[in-house]
Amino acid sequence: METSHVISDLILGLTGLFVFFRYLLKLPLMETVLWEAFVLSVAVAAFAGAARFAGIDNAGLVSNFFQNMAATVGALGLAVVSWFKVWENDTLDSTIGWSVLGVGFIIFALLQVGIMPDLISHIPVVSMILVAIAAIYGITKGQTKLGIWLLAAVLFAALATFRNEFVTDLDNSIDAYHYLLAISLICFGMAAARPSV
Repeated sequence: METSHVISDLILGLTGLFVFFRYLLKLPLMETVLWEAFVLSVAVAAFAGAARFAGIDNAGLVSNFFQNMAATVGALGLAVVSWFKVWENDTLDSTIGWSVLGVGFIIFALLQVGIMPDLISHIPVVSMILVAIAAIYGITKGQTKLGIWLLAAVLFAALATFRNEFVTDLDNSIDAYHYLLAISLICFGMAAARPSV
């Protein structure tokens, strides 16, 4: 049993649930679905990861499945809903939302069967860049708090993704990933709670 990883994964999972119930559940359905495609996928992956670090080997398969879902469906959902928050002033069109989810699930399915894994691996980075651009656009439109929360979320997600550049110990790197991503989820939740106008 790897206690520190169990704890950090549990904290990440609980943070995801907190963000969902505190910030996302109150939003219109389509917005909630797009935010939660990332947030809840991360939370489930974290709980399964905690089980794997606790010694339940099969839980690793569940964790990887939901990590891939967060990196595809969730990443696309984040990019679209972030732009919606800074661009629109009414309810997100459900056709757009379901289309984004459909494309995300097709990409996710391609990843699961091993088609274009290298191309697909770039989706989270492209998504972070698109969210950062949306944040800057929001700030220029006067939506300063929304933009700052989105930028903070991207910053912590990027730090989590590239933590091996500044955390050399493998064990500490895993825990750093979990804690940095948990902070990113809170920032995304705060951004989601901001009004769209």
